[in-house]
Amino acid sequence: MLDYHIKHIFPIFTLIFLLTGTPGSLAQEQKYHPLESYTVKYRIEGNSVGEKTEYSGDWGRTLCWTEVTQVKRAGGPPVSINEKVTTRITGGEQWIIKINLDDNTGTKVKNPVFPEIYKRIKGKDPAEFTKEFMTKTGAKRVGEKTVGGEKCTEWELGKGARTCITEDLVRVESSLVLDTLSVKETAVEVKRNVPEPEGICGTGGAVITETDLKEKTDEEIKVQ
Repeated sequence: MLDYHIKHIFPIFTLIFLLTGTPGSLAQEQKYHPLESYTVKYRIEGNSVGEKTEYSGDWGRTLCWTEVTQVKRAGGPPVSINEKVTTRITGGEQWIIKINLDDNTGTKVKNPVFPEIYKRIKGKDPAEFTKEFMTKTGAKRVGEKTVGGEKCTEWELGKGARTCITEDLVRVESSLVLDTLSVKETAVEVKRNVPEPEGICGTGGAVITETDLKEKTDEEIKVQ
């Protein structure tokens, strides 16, 4: 169960802020995020150690990241993670492609909860909806802080989980402390309105298999 939490907690954080920064309009000119594009480089420490680069483009319609980490395990050797994740919004659907860069294979899934969120946020300001969404889902505003020179608002998402986002919806810190689990992502570099880093959103010729996100998640939880 520990490995499951480490592997999935920060993709969940990231997708939350992609979703909450998305006004629900079918018009192509509708901006999905306050920034046309940005990149963030993170340092990962705790039970999982490594680095991550995240890119958001096309006003939030695309979100991609690469991650290289070592996950520590009690009583066993560390597990290496070398992967790429790409999410794209098309109309009222969100597709997620996850690629294992070691063997160049991956999965493609449709986010089953996105259509409902898409309808709920129609016509709302991204920043205002984020605050509303966070509060309604039980998150509590902790206060203000500065991370790597970026001022951000810190939120407590649940037991042991916190995140800090800037006014323009850039996540600069996330942490999870739960029993023996401790993982933290900290932004070490933030760049706004920049071109897409070469290759970060492409599949690179990987063999992609389409699958069902809900069934896959349920199976992974049962195995742990």
